[in-house]
Amino acid sequence: MKRLLLAASLALLAVSPAALAGKGHGHGNGHGNGNGHDNGKHKGWKKHGFNRGEHIPVVYLERRYYIEDYRAHRLAPPPRGHRWVRTDDGKYVLIAVATGIIADILLHH
Repeated sequence: MKRLLLAASLALLAVSPAALAGKGHGHGNGHGNGNGHDNGKHKGWKKHGFNRGEHIPVVYLERRYYIEDYRAHRLAPPPRGHRWVRTDDGKYVLIAVATGIIADILLHH
């Protein structure tokens, strides 16, 4: 009898995590574990689109995005080797010219 109870318990332990992981609440959207959630990883999601320390998309290195008269936009003078650019969604981004790395972002200016 003890063997039967032990076998049944082990079978339930082995089946339940695997079986439950694939079942959700009907929210399946292809993210992560099948239940519509990606366990906090937020794949493909960025809060602001740009993050300090990342490379800016190459398109914003084109001259048409440069802000030549930063005073007219009430921006601080860029440090040597940096330049202000304005993105399509109106954010001001300070980039290092040589590397294209984002040094600062102004979201609500």
